[in-house]
Amino acid sequence: MANEVRDRSREILRAEFADAAATFCAEHGFDEVTANDIARGIGVSRATFFRYFASKEDAVVSAARGAAARGALAQRIAETADAAEPGTTVWAAIRTAAESMIDMADTRGDALRARIRMITEVPALRAHLASQRSDDQSAVADVLRERLVDERASQALAAAAVAAADLAWQEWARTPDSELRPLLDAYFTTLGDVAATKLGPAGSRPA
Repeated sequence: MANEVRDRSREILRAEFADAAATFCAEHGFDEVTANDIARGIGVSRATFFRYFASKEDAVVSAARGAAARGALAQRIAETADAAEPGTTVWAAIRTAAESMIDMADTRGDALRARIRMITEVPALRAHLASQRSDDQSAVADVLRERLVDERASQALAAAAVAAADLAWQEWARTPDSELRPLLDAYFTTLGDVAATKLGPAGSRPA
């Protein structure tokens, strides 16, 4: 119990530091500041900063990810699958698990949009996010493998799920006044439908 409380307290502090770091970078320019500058700017020591983050990229990307943090989607998929009604498809369970991202989009709004756009504009942040997406995909594949057994199916579904969620976040970030839920629905539905689409002649559009 004590360990759980300590871990929870650490996560809360990490989220607060990440939020402050992202705000500092947005105000001063990500490429213009160092990790030391960020630590001073948010009122912590250099040692404390690096106790919570591996780099300034890690801090900023963590602030933008929140509910989509590493391992969170995989955990939600496992919980959703365990509680699912018989006959629920794997893809439907994954979409339900992605619901956990929506509260963050609804409550953090424009500030989160700005941070996601900052990540897409800064190559170092894009690279760091890509690395974390790879971790997400592996974690999701591990969860699916326990339920599907098939290695290729687990990896393919994990890649598709992470891509669908990421595309929804990107469109949400660049579209003022949009809502994340319908975008998640659209991308998950589209990917599900595309997989079942029949091929037509080259240059044609499927009906």
